Amino acid sequence: MKEPSFKLKLLTLALLLPFNFASHASDAGRDLFNQSCAACHSMRDNSNISLSQRLEEKAPTLFYAGNKFNAQWLQKWLVTPGKIRAGGHFFLNKVKVTADGDVIDESAVPQHPAVNAEQAKLLTSYLMQQRPKSELLAREHMTPGKISKTLGDNDFHKFKGCGACHQGGDAYGGVSGPELYTAIDRLQPGYISSYIRSPELWDPKTLMPNRHLNDSSIKKLLDYLNTISLNTLSE
Repeated sequence: MKEPSFKLKLLTLALLLPFNFASHASDAGRDLFNQSCAACHSMRDNSNISLSQRLEEKAPTLFYAGNKFNAQWLQKWLVTPGKIRAGGHFFLNKVKVTADGDVIDESAVPQHPAVNAEQAKLLTSYLMQQRPKSELLAREHMTPGKISKTLGDNDFHKFKGCGACHQGGDAYGGVSGPELYTAIDRLQPGYISSYIRSPELWDPKTLMPNRHLNDSSIKKLLDYLNTISLNTLSE
């Protein structure tokens, strides 16, 4: 057999280098996740999770992180993590009774650890590869627009009752769910609309009810989240 030419060897090496680098980065991200994140976050398929398993979770599953998060936000947040859920992943064991009513015991809510910029890059690269539910996103085709904040606030709090669990544009609302005034920065629009449409397809034991909303109602919520996100960024 004829020996490959030097030029052919160089071409082969050039083609393999990006693959090898990407593979190495993926392995490094996975190893870092296992060392630093796996104690709280699982990468397990939660399709058949039991209620007891759900209640024992310390943090959300990252099984479909690549379907859920915006990569730019995730990488930045991992360096300087902020509070997304006032009551942590599961709020009931963080509540204390006071004379003014039930409040979240801040001392019981753990702070998410920070990583350095290089670690955040590796983790983000690894997590964004986790996309087992892409078929759900493929069904969504909504682009976030704008809506009157006043009308959006009323729709969010009064008509759809989202404020019972989530904080909206006025930072007012419930604490059992994540705040939503940074949702557009944090989450992919397709994930938001899909989760509103069928939350149980993402998390079978979610506390969020399926309100059986039509496209128009879902679009109005998506536009509202986009509007309050723009308002937040401009303040």
